[in-house]
Amino acid sequence: MNKPPCFCINKDNSMKLSVSSKVYSLETIYAAGYLFLDRLYILLDDGAKNKIDIYLYPQSGSLDLKKTALEFYNELLNYAHYFTRAKTNAEAVKLILQRALFSVTPQMREEVEEQEINELLKDLEKEDKQKNANARRKGPASGAKKKR
Repeated sequence: MNKPPCFCINKDNSMKLSVSSKVYSLETIYAAGYLFLDRLYILLDDGAKNKIDIYLYPQSGSLDLKKTALEFYNELLNYAHYFTRAKTNAEAVKLILQRALFSVTPQMREEVEEQEINELLKDLEKEDKQKNANARRKGPASGAKKKR
C-alpha cells in the first residue's frame, strides 16, 4: 500500500504532489488545476513509475499552501468522479438527445413536405397556364380542318 502524501513545503515555498496516473487521468489533473490558476502557479511533470508530479507555487505569500494542496486533492477526486459519470452516462445522454431531436423532426419534415407540395402545385398551375396560352395562340384552325 502507498504511503500518504507528504505535505512538506519546500525551501522555495512550493509543494510537490505526486499522483498515480492509473487513478487520475491527465484530463482530470488539468480540470482540477484550472480551478487554482488564480491562486497558484502549477507545473506538471512525469514522475517515477506511473506517477505525475504536480508542483504548486503560491501566487501570493499569504496563501496557506497545505490547505490549498488538500483542496487540490478534493478537486482531483471531484473531477475524477465527474469524468467517470460522464463516460458512464454518455450513451444515455446521446439517446436522450437523439430522442429529443427526432421528436422535433417529424413536424419539421411535415413543414418541408408541405412546402414542396405547394411549390409543385404552383409549378403545375404555371404549366397549365402556358398550355392554355399556347392552345389559344394556335387557335381553332389547327384543331379542325375547314370544309369546302
